[in-house]
Order: sequence, then C-alpha cells, then structure tokens
Amino acid sequence: MRPLASSIPLLFASVLLIGCHTATGTGLSMPAGPVQKPQGAAASNVSSVAILAAKFRSSSRTRINIVQLGDSHTAADLFTGEMRRLLQARYGDGGIGFVAATPVPGTRYDDIVLSAAAEQWTLISSRNQVSQQFPIGGYLSLPMTPGATVHIAAREPGTQRYRIAALYQATLDSSLLIHSGVVQGSRALAATAGQWAFSPAFDNVGLPVDVVLADGQGVALGGWNIQSMKDAGVSYSALGINGARFDVLDKWQADWPDTLQALHPDLLILAYGTNEAFDDTLDLDLYQAQLTQKLALLQRKLPDVVILLVGPPDSIKHRGAYACAASQPRFLHDIVQIQRHVAQQSHALFWDWQGFMGGACSIARWQSHELARDDLVHLTRDGYVKSADGLYDFLRQ
Repeated sequence: MRPLASSIPLLFASVLLIGCHTATGTGLSMPAGPVQKPQGAAASNVSSVAILAAKFRSSSRTRINIVQLGDSHTAADLFTGEMRRLLQARYGDGGIGFVAATPVPGTRYDDIVLSAAAEQWTLISSRNQVSQQFPIGGYLSLPMTPGATVHIAAREPGTQRYRIAALYQATLDSSLLIHSGVVQGSRALAATAGQWAFSPAFDNVGLPVDVVLADGQGVALGGWNIQSMKDAGVSYSALGINGARFDVLDKWQADWPDTLQALHPDLLILAYGTNEAFDDTLDLDLYQAQLTQKLALLQRKLPDVVILLVGPPDSIKHRGAYACAASQPRFLHDIVQIQRHVAQQSHALFWDWQGFMGGACSIARWQSHELARDDLVHLTRDGYVKSADGLYDFLRQ
C-alpha cells in the first residue's frame, strides 16, 4: 500500500478531494455520490499538512498522535479501531492512545478491556449528567473507597510494553500503585488546584495490569494515556460518547483544550452530526456558528495540528416513507453541507462519509449487504471496517 507521505505533491496541488468515493473492499459494487470538486489549497492548513506528512515519512523514529472526538460511531471503536490497525500496520504501533479511566456502559475499545468493581467507582457522563469537572472525553470516574482498582487487559495476548499515565484531578496529594500480582511501582499524584493533569508515567508496563488509587479522597480520574515505549509509530485515541452532539464539548471543563495539547495531537478528527441531524428543532444557524467558533478556538490552541471533520454517515429516520428525502433525518443534508462549508472556510479538511456510502438512503443498500444494522443508523463491524478503509484511502490519496 502506498504510504501517506508519498501523496504530498497531490496535497499541494489540490489538497484533498472532498470524499465521495466508490466503496471498495467487500467485493460489492457500491455506487458513490456525485464527485465533488477539489477544495483547493485554501481547504487546509498546508503547513500543518506538510508537517504531518513529514512525520509519516519518518514514523520509524517519530510518534504520530491522532485523536478522534465523536458520538456512538466513535464510541464503538470499530471505525477508529480499523483506522488504528491500518495506520499502525503501515507506520508502526505507537500505542493505544487515551481511554476512559473506568468501564463505560455501551463503550468499548478495540485493543483493551477495562474492568473495575462497581462498588469502588462512580462514573459520571457529560452526555446526560452535570458537573463542573468533566475532562476531555467527557467521563469522570470518582473512587468510592481507598484502594479503588482498575484492571487493564489486552484483548489479544501480546508482548507489547507500554507507558501509562493517568489524567487526574486532586485537591489533596495521593498516589497510584501499579501491579500484576506484586506491586511494581508507585507514582505521586500531587494536588492540582482544580485543574486536570497527567501523572508521572509508569514505564515498561505489560498487560494485564491493575492500577490502584491508594487514597481516593479528593481525587478524580479522567482516563489513561497508553503509549508504546518506543517514541515512534501511530497512536489513535477514540473519545466517543453515545448520543453525543458537537456541543457536548461545551460541557467539559474550560481547560480541556489544554489537556488535548498535552496529548500532542498531530491530527484531530471531529466526528459528530448524526444526533444533530435527528433533532427536528435544531437551529442550523446556531449550529454553524458554534462549529465555526470551536474550530477557531482549536486552531488557536493547536496551530500546527491538522483538523479533519468527518461528516455523519447516511441514516434513515422514517421507515416506509414515500420517498428517500422523506425517510431521512430532517437535517442530515444540512449538517453535511454546513460541515463541508465550515471546513473550507476554516482551512480544515472534510470527509463526506455519507457520500462515500453512496449518498442519500444508501444505508438501506448497506443494510441489505449486512454492512449496516437494522436500526439504519449504525453500521456493522464490516460496515465500519469498510468506512475506515475509505477514510484511510482518502488520507492516503
């Protein structure tokens, strides 16, 4: 497969073609939507793209961090899991990335399994709960007892060694212990004055492992950053919340972009839109203004980071409607067009997931080929894999 870096002449010639492609990879002939014109050099921050491409060229000695924020399509870590697999197979395994601190119902990770005793932790989600403390990712894990423990295991046995750091907030000094049968080390958690911070990392950690919060008084956990010991290759963080809309970011603590900076992203992917499209009361002007404002904030905070908007996939809301347009979520087409427009105006990139699937109502055809679920909103594993292949090809070409 041709490496991403070799595509640089095309990136400077036309940046990236807005993504309506003929779907490939399953042996099916899946018609795509109408091919759209390239956005031209103004469609991305060419300098940032060049920096990212240079990192891919030197991935054997350079770490590349990708962070994706999104809704249920991200929370399943099937789409992102396949992206992680494709990129790591070509550019090296840089680790798993950032994950929640404790298990989240309805959320999974493709490479690891989190487990914890229910009586030891309380989970608060920014999807439907209120807190002034939500970190990036939107999940807050509060220990209910001293010695609260999280078990982190690999889905497939392996010899990979990791560097693991905790995202935490503390009003009092505490400490973390890590062990697999015997205590292997401890790290101090200094008080953070209400801010989120990463702990000193545990190095050379094999999975499975138990991480123990020695004293939970005044401490909250926001997640684990799990990187390979070698500072090279690709890590791909999947931070998804079921049912989330783009404005869920406004529920997170105001300093969440600083935490994002601490993850050192090279590519930031924003994958929202499905839940907005299903809201018949959505204010489209407000949505566009909020999206524009948030992209401007992120570009100020992360001037060298490539930002990619991934449009929502195709979906159907009203089964049995007399025509395709009547069966679609009311604002699906508008959301796609607004994201495309804002990406172009903000010098970000945009991938049209619905266009890749074949356009309006294509999910019915995907469902008939077992690429989409019966709810006609979510995809099957094969459908997410196929979609990831499309996004990977979009970036590669």
